[in-house]
Amino acid sequence: MNIALTKHFEELIARLVASGRYNNSSEVVRAGLRILDAEEKSVAAGSFPLGSLRHLYTKTDNRAERRTAKGSTLKVEAE
Repeated sequence: MNIALTKHFEELIARLVASGRYNNSSEVVRAGLRILDAEEKSVAAGSFPLGSLRHLYTKTDNRAERRTAKGSTLKVEAE
């Protein structure tokens, strides 16, 4: 499957991968699609609590952090 992205989203994906939170662009896209899927299911069910999207993002973000911590490389930038 080929997907065309705007420059904005290409840069966002590159930043997220470079941050070390995700191993590659596919992980970033999958994380976003999981959130979108959950949102669509909530909307279809007629219930979309305000905090649910934030909860899903945090849950996905925490998974990425754990995966990165277990990975072979952790990228750290000097301030």
